[in-house]
Amino acid sequence: MKFKIFKLIKRLTQLSLLFLLGVIAFFIGESTYENIKKDEIIQAFKARADEVYTEEKYDTTYHYYPIKRIYDYELNDTRNVFYDESKMYPGVKGDVLLTFKSPFPYIPVLDPVISFWLGGHAALVSDNNQILQSTGMTANGFLDISTMLNVILHRGYDEENVYGVSVQQVSNYWMIPHRTQSHGEYPYYGAYYRDEILATRVKFEDASRIQEEVDIAVNFAKDKVNRGLYNYLFIFDTQDKFYCSDLVTRSYLAVNDVNQTNYSLDEDGFIPSIQDMLISNDTYMTIYKETKADGIHIYYLEDIS
Repeated sequence: MKFKIFKLIKRLTQLSLLFLLGVIAFFIGESTYENIKKDEIIQAFKARADEVYTEEKYDTTYHYYPIKRIYDYELNDTRNVFYDESKMYPGVKGDVLLTFKSPFPYIPVLDPVISFWLGGHAALVSDNNQILQSTGMTANGFLDISTMLNVILHRGYDEENVYGVSVQQVSNYWMIPHRTQSHGEYPYYGAYYRDEILATRVKFEDASRIQEEVDIAVNFAKDKVNRGLYNYLFIFDTQDKFYCSDLVTRSYLAVNDVNQTNYSLDEDGFIPSIQDMLISNDTYMTIYKETKADGIHIYYLEDIS
């Protein structure tokens, strides 16, 4: 009897390990596909540029590459893709900012895994050059373990913003030097947010309702400011907590609830990664910025308004 029980336990253990290996293999394969698609989209966008002009700003050379709008969804949405004429603040209300590098460059193993699997960060552009985001990080760019544990155990909204890791509305810092040397990411990324960032926009189903639907999405995220805690568990305890890409994708799901639209920024329908949001059939790229040895290179859809 004992021998049979031992064999059963051994068999179940083997099956469990095989299942686990299968799940790991699936996620590696899926992430590999998503990263290949991501690179293809970026390269195709850059290849559309056929002119360049330069400007000196912040002791850095900015190379600007305007891209002609050719697709219906680019032409039907006549809004510019920068908040300002000087083109230093990417995105207008309702646009989504993305970066693929994780916020943990100081953790050797975790950093490349997170960047490959989930990406880095996403933010929703709000009014008046503000962005809405959920970071789960302290002001100096580090994780606080005790705060994490308290937030995980907390239920519902943090109406008094006791923990300081709720959804934020802050000035758009994504393309200007803003980070000080005391920040945890400064040794890795310097004063600028990331070497590579993107802006994307939803392919709105009805051009006459763009402003209405943008307002719905942004107002959903605004309602969570200083109360909707960061979700460190990702797939659990999701009702009143949000991680970065989750906040953005659920903001546009709110549009579906109101207007019976069918927007999905989560390509695979599981944990919305930054890669998912770029390769989604319901979004398109409007800005791509990369830092090289000779300065900052910015590819963007041309102004038409």
